[in-house]
Amino acid sequence: YAAGEVAKLKVSPHFAGELLVTIGADKLLKTVTASVPAGGSTIDIPVGDDWGAGAYVTATLFRPGDAQETRMPARAIGIKWLKVDPGSKKLAVSLTPPDKTMPRQQLSIPVSVAGVQPGANAYVMVAAVDVGILNLTNYKVPDPETWFFGQRMLGLEVRDLYGRLIDGSLGTTGKLRSGGDGANIQSQGSPPTEKLVAFFSGPVQLDADGKARVDFEIPQFNGTVRVMAVAWTEDGVGHAQSDVIVRDPVVITAGLPRFLAPGDSAVMRLDVTDADGPEGDYALSIDKSGDLSTGSAALPEKLTLAKGKRQTLTVPLIAETPGNAWITIKLAHADGTAVEQTLYVPVRPAQLPVTTRMVVDLKGNGGSLRVDKELLAASLLDGASVSVGVSQAAAFDVPSLLMTLDRYPYGCAEQTTSRAMPLLYVNEMASGIGLASDTDLHGRIQDAIYKVLSYQASAGSFGLWGPGSGDLWLDAYVTDFLTRAREQKYDVPVLAMNQALSNLQNAIGYDQDVKDRGSEIAYALYVLARNKKASIGDLRYYADTQLEAFTSPMAVAQLAAGLALYGDTQRSEA
Repeated sequence: YAAGEVAKLKVSPHFAGELLVTIGADKLLKTVTASVPAGGSTIDIPVGDDWGAGAYVTATLFRPGDAQETRMPARAIGIKWLKVDPGSKKLAVSLTPPDKTMPRQQLSIPVSVAGVQPGANAYVMVAAVDVGILNLTNYKVPDPETWFFGQRMLGLEVRDLYGRLIDGSLGTTGKLRSGGDGANIQSQGSPPTEKLVAFFSGPVQLDADGKARVDFEIPQFNGTVRVMAVAWTEDGVGHAQSDVIVRDPVVITAGLPRFLAPGDSAVMRLDVTDADGPEGDYALSIDKSGDLSTGSAALPEKLTLAKGKRQTLTVPLIAETPGNAWITIKLAHADGTAVEQTLYVPVRPAQLPVTTRMVVDLKGNGGSLRVDKELLAASLLDGASVSVGVSQAAAFDVPSLLMTLDRYPYGCAEQTTSRAMPLLYVNEMASGIGLASDTDLHGRIQDAIYKVLSYQASAGSFGLWGPGSGDLWLDAYVTDFLTRAREQKYDVPVLAMNQALSNLQNAIGYDQDVKDRGSEIAYALYVLARNKKASIGDLRYYADTQLEAFTSPMAVAQLAAGLALYGDTQRSEA
């Protein structure tokens, strides 16, 4: 329906009665009443400009009881979503990439958008992603039309006293049936083994004709690439998708071990399929890095391929030294058709990395320490390193801590914060012990800020691996990091910071369970006090009446620090 039209609501009841029609989605827009005969009726409902994407029409039919006919009161309810045509707000987006292309070359994607109003600025974002990657999480193509113009969740509630009129003497207890755990089953394919294909253009402005072209450099890859586009103007959105087959004329598929150790032997299976190439003999050559050997046996110098047929070849692999080994297969036809594919096989030592720490006393007035190859005599030299730190406190090896801190391998919100927060003070500490400042440190910390902000929900809370809520300690921890980063002039968006602080204020306003959650509450109060957003009344209340309930010494210290930040020295030192 379009705004201004009249929707015809057909009511087909089992009995005659009085009908109440309510119209609304997130709020009540209009009510209509009518008398409906047993044969049914049609109700006219004008579609208003305030319906937005649409509205729910709820019809409730009542029939009074009749003592002479020993008839109980009756009620019937029906509901229907009426969709409003978005009209010009829905843009028609079309993608015209080639149906098939080859890897290791540019993929050009023409985009055109119809329905853009003259003089309006229109933009498009294009992504090209391997379908195998999308299948891992059952990723759906972005659909802004459904988001903005699709069916909304019903925001109205039906409340009445009809249940009090029902004679329950002959009724049976109802049963709730629920269950199923299929919601967490997402993976629908194997992870891709080739170089990942996942490109994103960012916003691209369309020309006056509503057209643009986006180019991506496709690497070595054989498979299907899904092209997805989202276009928008100030008052309209649209999307489109298209699949592109990317493959060489002759497709090489390899069966490789995930890794090898020095001395290991394996067999690599090569399946060579002539998909679009010419038939006949192909010259075969195999190159490898020094980490790998193919043994002493001679390998075939040619393969004979037939159209649409597959040839299988096995190649022995022997790992020799640790490293990132590679092997390149090349096929060449007499007419000039050539195919090349590089495969990678990590060669790892059979032993795990070992860290050995030795504490040596340096005598005064000429004491010395000799550092030479004997320190690594029992170690594999590839990737080995030696660090030497001189300190008056042997238990606090600052140089080694600084070197290992930035190698923290994980990436959730807590781990990213744990890795980045100490780095805020690395250069300051390094200068104090005579080490050079790290010029790249600023960029790594700034990247960590943007990463943790990607885990922030709209309410200001943080999740471990995505936007989430419910963990007050995590919210306080990440907000503490953002506070310290902002104090050192890093780029922390004002809106995100204000949302994080508001979330802490709301959380401690509702959560006052000091006995079980005292550590989280104290930390949140400290972070708010550092930003001058805490309630001094709350700090004084907890310090004066609930201090014994905080079982953690750190929580007590954070309360004291919060009081000190507000100048209440007497309470902070009590």
